[in-house]
Amino acid sequence: MKGADGYFEAVRVYILLNDGCPLLFDSGSHIHRREIMAQLRELLGATAPGYVFLTHTELPHTGNIRAILDAWPETQLVCSSAILPHVELPWWVTADQVQYAYAGTEGTYGGRSISFLDGILKDQPGTHWMFDNRTGTLFTADAFGYLYPATADLVFDDELEDSVSCDWLKRYHEAAFRFLPMVNGAKVNADIARVFKKRDVKIIAPTHGNAMRGNIEQCLARFKQAILETSA
Repeated sequence: MKGADGYFEAVRVYILLNDGCPLLFDSGSHIHRREIMAQLRELLGATAPGYVFLTHTELPHTGNIRAILDAWPETQLVCSSAILPHVELPWWVTADQVQYAYAGTEGTYGGRSISFLDGILKDQPGTHWMFDNRTGTLFTADAFGYLYPATADLVFDDELEDSVSCDWLKRYHEAAFRFLPMVNGAKVNADIARVFKKRDVKIIAPTHGNAMRGNIEQCLARFKQAILETSA
């Protein structure tokens, strides 16, 4: 999506193929429904997704849930226990289609270990992040997103012509988290550092940006600088 300043914002859906039980992370915006569903069918073939993990219930993350459940009725949603299901989930999502995950816990889904943590940066109280222990991927919802100066293909950060800059990160975070100027940036960065200290993060997978794997330490340093420049 192109903004008024000429920068582009991504809306990504991630898939772990997972040996016959695919795991989806978020479902993308309804604006991109045709493209997303076509890509899912191409990638999955005849295999239904086992689970869709929702980082939170904002529309860019849940906009294609109905299309996914219509196509694959057996698929389960995994949501944070902090959401209000009768308010935040559509009326047509039934109780037997939803599982709840608790921050600080770990579960097995299709034989794969996924751990859950409360999102450090969030625009909804029920936001949680997920960590895939096998690949070392941290799914960070809105945090770690960035804006592109031009359209970006579906590639990792180390395959982009330009690496993800502090300016790209700053542009996104000051737009997505309007409260940051009132926040202690050093405290946010300290909380983020604890998340990475406890986990061997090899890939950062934000919803609003391509996954980052090229140099995690550099990505983290640029993110922290962007937070300091945006916050109090």
